Amino acid sequence: MKAFVKNYWKTLLFFAVVGLIGGWFTGLYALESYPPQMQQEMLAQGMSAGMLGLISALQSAGYGLVLGAAGIWLGKKVGLWKDERHITKKPLLAAIIIAVIGGLALILPDLLIFGKYEPALLDMYAVKPTVPFLLATVTYGAVIEEVMLRLFMMSLVAFVLHLLFERKRDGVSTAVLVAANVTSALLFAAGHLPGNDMMFGLTPVIVLRCMLLNGVFGLAFGWLYRRYGLRYAMIAHGGCHVVSKLIWILFI
Repeated sequence: MKAFVKNYWKTLLFFAVVGLIGGWFTGLYALESYPPQMQQEMLAQGMSAGMLGLISALQSAGYGLVLGAAGIWLGKKVGLWKDERHITKKPLLAAIIIAVIGGLALILPDLLIFGKYEPALLDMYAVKPTVPFLLATVTYGAVIEEVMLRLFMMSLVAFVLHLLFERKRDGVSTAVLVAANVTSALLFAAGHLPGNDMMFGLTPVIVLRCMLLNGVFGLAFGWLYRRYGLRYAMIAHGGCHVVSKLIWILFI
C-alpha cells in the first residue's frame, strides 16, 4: 500500500483537485439547466447554487480518489494502466484527431439530422454556453468521467471477464479488452440519458442520439486508454467539448 501511494499520490491528487473544481461547476451548471419551477423548489428547500456546487465538488473529488485508486490497481492487473510520464507525439496526434472529429460530431448531426425531428435540439443552440457549463465539460467531463468509465469501469469489466473466462490464460486477451470497452462505452452513453431526459424528454430520437453519439465517443476514448493510456482519453474527451463549444459560440 505504501509503495502504491508513493507511486501514484500525485495522480490521485490531480484527480481529486480536478474533481473538486469540476464538481463545483457541474453543480452550478446543473441548477442553471433545471426548469424554472424546479429551481424555485430547490431554492425554497435551501438548496442554493453554492450548496449544490459544494455537494457535487465533494462527491466528484471522492470519485477521483476512490475510483482513481481502484482503477489504477485494476488497470495494472489487466495491462490497461500505463505509467507513461511524458506526452508523446503519435498518441497526442491521435487524441487531437478524435477530438476534432468528435467536436464536429457533437454539433453537425443535430443541425443536419436530429434537429429536423426534435426542434428542441435546435432551440438549445439559441442560448450560448455559460461559463460553469464550459468549465464543467473540460474538468468533470474530461477527467472525472474518464476516471469513472475508462480507468475504473473498463478495467473492472476486463478484470472480471478475465477471471471468469480466462483464469488459466497468462494475460488478458484482446477479446476481453474489446468487450470491456464496449461495456464501458454503453454505460457511458446510458449515463447521459438522465440529463437528456431533463432537457428534452426521452423520445426515441433523443435516446438514439444519446446512445449513438456518446457510445461511439466512448469506444474511441476506450481505444485511446487501451492503446496509449488514460491521459490521451482525457485529452480527446476534453478536446471534443472544446471544439464543439467553439463551433457553438462562434458559428451558430
